[in-house]
Amino acid sequence: MSADPKPPPQARIYEQLAGVGHALSNAHRLKMLNLLAHGEKTVGELAEATGQTTAAASANVRLLRNANLVTARKQGRTVHCRLTDEKVGELWLRLRDLGEVVLPEVRETMREEFDAAAPISERELFNQIEGGGVTLLDLRPEEEYAAGHLPTARSVPFDVLGEAEPDLPRSGPLYVYCRGPFCARAVAGNRLLKATRASQRLRFSVPEWRAAGLPVE
Repeated sequence: MSADPKPPPQARIYEQLAGVGHALSNAHRLKMLNLLAHGEKTVGELAEATGQTTAAASANVRLLRNANLVTARKQGRTVHCRLTDEKVGELWLRLRDLGEVVLPEVRETMREEFDAAAPISERELFNQIEGGGVTLLDLRPEEEYAAGHLPTARSVPFDVLGEAEPDLPRSGPLYVYCRGPFCARAVAGNRLLKATRASQRLRFSVPEWRAAGLPVE
């Protein structure tokens, strides 16, 4: 009996790419990719940030690893995860942008809940930074700031923003960013600051800045 014929190379490529699509077909896994675009996280941290049990988060990490979107290393009993390549983070950004274009509910939610952001691009902000006089606040956790942040940005994690607010500049352009265009902490942090100064929220964060080819500190 002859063996089953080997699928043509095009079919094998499509099959492998379908595995990537399967890995992306889950809301928890998409949020995990968004989190990992900001730096390495443990399975426990991913579980807490996405509202999953550790067992469920581990299973989702396994699916992402099988699709070669995420790599993992063990340190003692702790599993640390990171994106396999920066292109994985860019894939997440493109998928997110596509959602705004083709999904009316995504557009409506963005418009109603998250659209009051500064009308400035990454390149325009970079030029402002080069000119000086701009204050940038990074509201992400300190470890994400340490992994890479926008040039000149000051680390003020959201959890301590209320305490730090009185010491922040009250004049000149002030921009805040966290984890992208629909980060609730960025919206809340900007609302707090706008009560006393001309603060603006950025739609983008470090992954978008990198994708634009701009330098990260």
